[in-house]
Amino acid sequence: MNNRKYIREIFRVVSIDSILIIDKHGNLRRLYCPFRVIVVIPVGEYKPGIIVFVEAIKMTEELKDVFIIGGKAYYLVYFRIMLDDP
Repeated sequence: MNNRKYIREIFRVVSIDSILIIDKHGNLRRLYCPFRVIVVIPVGEYKPGIIVFVEAIKMTEELKDVFIIGGKAYYLVYFRIMLDDP
């Protein structure tokens, strides 16, 4: 299966407006956009420590997840998700 077909199949199950994560208690949670992330590695106009909001989650043709922030795509490795404890 080529990457484009795989992406189409994935997005039948998942959505660009949420992400599944495992919290510090080991619970599976779904976060809906917008959600907060903190910059941990400088990227684009953002410096470490800045809090920004993820507008959507997408995937590149190389199957790498990206966050859409301020209308631009950034690899998620530059950020850490900030959770409010339930």
